[in-house]
Amino acid sequence: MGLIALTHETNLWKGAVVKGHHVLNHGKALTHFLGDLQTVSNIEAPKNIYLYEFFIEQAFKGNKVIIGKSEINSLFAYSSNAMGFIHSSFGIGPEMSVNVPLATYPYAAMGVSLDLQFSEKIQFRGALYDGSPNTSLGYLNSFDFGLNSKGGLFWIGEFQHKTNNKANTFKLGLWKLESNTQNEGGFYAVIDQVLWKENNDSNRGINAFAQYGHIPKDPSIFNQYKGFGFVYYGALKNRSQDEIGLAWGRGSLSNNYLRQLSGSSNSSESVLETYYNYVLSDQIEIQLDAQYIVNPGVDEGIKNAWVGIVRVKYRLF
Repeated sequence: MGLIALTHETNLWKGAVVKGHHVLNHGKALTHFLGDLQTVSNIEAPKNIYLYEFFIEQAFKGNKVIIGKSEINSLFAYSSNAMGFIHSSFGIGPEMSVNVPLATYPYAAMGVSLDLQFSEKIQFRGALYDGSPNTSLGYLNSFDFGLNSKGGLFWIGEFQHKTNNKANTFKLGLWKLESNTQNEGGFYAVIDQVLWKENNDSNRGINAFAQYGHIPKDPSIFNQYKGFGFVYYGALKNRSQDEIGLAWGRGSLSNNYLRQLSGSSNSSESVLETYYNYVLSDQIEIQLDAQYIVNPGVDEGIKNAWVGIVRVKYRLF
């Protein structure tokens, strides 16, 4: 399983740039073998070649507007310290990504987002996306730039507060999907925290993150997610760019979903993940990853599973 991505950007007028992101997915999804709900790999997708993102970004006086086909998770609900983990829930919680048709990998959607920088420490982001991302396969079918309220609209807003010279970040967000077939909304919180830095090298040290998401009303699948983890940057001598990570996450199922299960006593699916990312050069990285999935698919007929992943990342230029 893997992907090949081509990105490009072109400057237009002052402060404006157009960006594109084209993707080729290949291989068989790991969920096919595990039966998990949250998805063990953040690049899992059907075999396809498509236009993933294409948008105009306009910057003005420290603020930013994005209009076009884009994804949510590069702007909202992410932890900067969790970006090295492979399991998808450490990117964006399953209470959003599993419950609703979200504009995130592999299906971005047409949207408009606004980024307001009130000060060096305080920031607000808000966006409106098409609530029914196009899932059609094929490159030409991916040129979809419709923002249609009949298919549903997805609203999201996020407040950010940074401390300690922007090293620590607290995010609090609200979101809601409104459509003819689904009406769900919730809130989330993300914390990134520096725990320790080496005195002689600010790039080395231990950082932590925590995630929490909840849907007050009885949603379709997950009603709550919580996770936390640690990343040691430059743990080994003479390897300042390498990373070691350890994280845990749990998605709790809604009563609505549990009522549909036949006799299962499990009410959550959990993951424990660790990884080592070895930076071979500016172009090549090799990541060794291990995960332990507890209650995959919340199905008592499926045993807990160990997953081992070797990911090779190559940047052509």
